[in-house]
Amino acid sequence: MKRLFGGLILLGLVSSLWAALPGQPARSSYIGKRFMAFEMNNGPSYKWKKLEDGGSLQWWRSDLAGCCVGRWESGQGNRCELLIVLDPKKVIRQIRILEDGMACGRALR
Repeated sequence: MKRLFGGLILLGLVSSLWAALPGQPARSSYIGKRFMAFEMNNGPSYKWKKLEDGGSLQWWRSDLAGCCVGRWESGQGNRCELLIVLDPKKVIRQIRILEDGMACGRALR
């Protein structure tokens, strides 16, 4: 009974964390894959925060990654900013769109 109750509390905490995150949830083929695959295709994140459970939040923006990848066109309305939620094993659990531009389509495929 204690395990069930503990599991329900943990589920509630995770759900409340995700509900409190800014932006809209995004669909992407990267969900369930390692963050390294996203970085290799789109460039590195520009900011991160470690979570208490060992996971992390990664902020990624197309215009900042363009210096490293060289495939993003600059221009107003084209910038994309994402908040990526990782578990302790660096697997992407959720992606949220903070700024939706044309570059988001390429980054999220």
